[in-house]
Amino acid sequence: MPVLTRILLSTGLLLGIMVCAFAAREDPGAADEQTLKEAGIPSDASRLLEFFRKRTLTPQAQKQIEALIQQLGDVLFRVRSRASDDLVKQGVVALPFLRRALKDRDLEVLHRAEECIRMIEEKEPRAGLAAAALRLVALRKPAGAAPVLLSYAPFAEDDVVAGDLLATLTVLAVRDGNPDPVVLNALKDEQPLRRALAAEALCRAGVGAKRADVEQLLKDGDAGVRLRAGLALASVGKKEAVPVLIDLLTQLPDSGAWQTEDVLLRLAGEQAPGVDLGRDAAAHRRCRDAWAAWWRQHEATADLSRLEGTNRVLGYTLLVLLDEGRVIELDNHDKPRLEISELKLPLDAQMLPGDRVLIAEHAGDRVTERNRKGEILWEKQIAEPLMAQRLRNGNTFIATPPRLLEVDREGKIVFSYSRPGGENFMKAQKLANGDLACVTMLHRFVRLDPSGKELQSLPANVNTSGGRIEVLPGNHVLIPERQHNRVVEYDADGRPVWDVFFREPIAAVRLPNGHTLVTSYIQNRAVELDREGREVWEYRRDTKVTRAFRR
Repeated sequence: MPVLTRILLSTGLLLGIMVCAFAAREDPGAADEQTLKEAGIPSDASRLLEFFRKRTLTPQAQKQIEALIQQLGDVLFRVRSRASDDLVKQGVVALPFLRRALKDRDLEVLHRAEECIRMIEEKEPRAGLAAAALRLVALRKPAGAAPVLLSYAPFAEDDVVAGDLLATLTVLAVRDGNPDPVVLNALKDEQPLRRALAAEALCRAGVGAKRADVEQLLKDGDAGVRLRAGLALASVGKKEAVPVLIDLLTQLPDSGAWQTEDVLLRLAGEQAPGVDLGRDAAAHRRCRDAWAAWWRQHEATADLSRLEGTNRVLGYTLLVLLDEGRVIELDNHDKPRLEISELKLPLDAQMLPGDRVLIAEHAGDRVTERNRKGEILWEKQIAEPLMAQRLRNGNTFIATPPRLLEVDREGKIVFSYSRPGGENFMKAQKLANGDLACVTMLHRFVRLDPSGKELQSLPANVNTSGGRIEVLPGNHVLIPERQHNRVVEYDADGRPVWDVFFREPIAAVRLPNGHTLVTSYIQNRAVELDREGREVWEYRRDTKVTRAFRR
């Protein structure tokens, strides 16, 4: 279960629990109860806990599923086929094992695991069930919930459920102002995941920084536990965690090391050492040594509040110049502070910590992550990417015309979705709660849950492909209607609630100040508009300015 999904989204997930709790004033849990009822699942307190007990495997059952996973690569076809059938029969409980198998180097295992996942998800009405049950547990706090959820933790179906689980455990971690004894005891559990979860929940609940037993996990024998405990403690201001995170740069697999570097880059900001993590052990050591030297110099003044999830507004603007094959970022005086050239039809870009940039190169059939010199640090070959988005868990979400996919740092596909009937995509984005937002070639905005279930569908008069679609709070969506010369904000039911005239808009994002940043297909410029539609900022160029983002 990836670290940053749980760590950095937990605040939003807790807010989600609160929002759901107050959405229906007469009965706060009504919507979640209805979700479970439609699937035939009782929602009283004892049955909620039973829901998770049924998804918690015994050691013997785990070994049985692991044996079936191994048989997916057997030399005999009949053995492989029977193993696939048996895994599908296991249902939802097999999903975490099958998702881990997606990283297998054996292509037969990988393809069969993908097919098993697809068949299980089509067969079982699981979409939203675990999340709904977890929200009800957080709302009602039934006795005995913490040990049940801690036992269930290794069997969470996917990263979204894992994030909801952490949020719920955070609610349960403190009772009457004191840490729950069950959660405290889990700090010494023999299962590394449970030790790490307990540390994260206690830190998020506001008591972890005061607990010496949480801090002891910085010395845990499992590197994954040290990572998650270090991230949790650093996020609540414990400087003792930072040297541990720095040492982990050479002690973790690439995916974990990249996540650690991202957090350090957020902490350092513009003072970060100019040494990239690289791809081999020697580069990892150089990176660790550079960060160790940085910490010796900046420990006294380092501001760990940067890791709390509230980002300082810099006023920097990232721009994509399509025809020039160029991405630039302007400082708050509109002077170029970063420029990357010789790109092959860039359709989307995202600034990452440490002045790195993620770029979807449509004509280059690749997504690249580059440093400020333009050097490629990471690359995924993929046909005609429309957009690319680095997620909190370190994975990368990519949209291509025929499918949406998520890949890990090793480039392995861990999620893939195509529209029924082969309908192509034009724009897409993965939302913080795990939902997928996209615009299809049938000129519709569609929002899907993580399993592909359609949650929302609205007309979307979009006429250009590439980039993202902006989803706003309350499931509002911002649509650049090029043919109508306007940008429109639609509510969840498709009713326009705000619009502004703008010549041939092709992309629009809402800024924290309530203004809207828009690019024009014909005018070669990016413009910031206030709520009344007045232009308050402009960048003009003698070439197409197709995307603009502000941070």
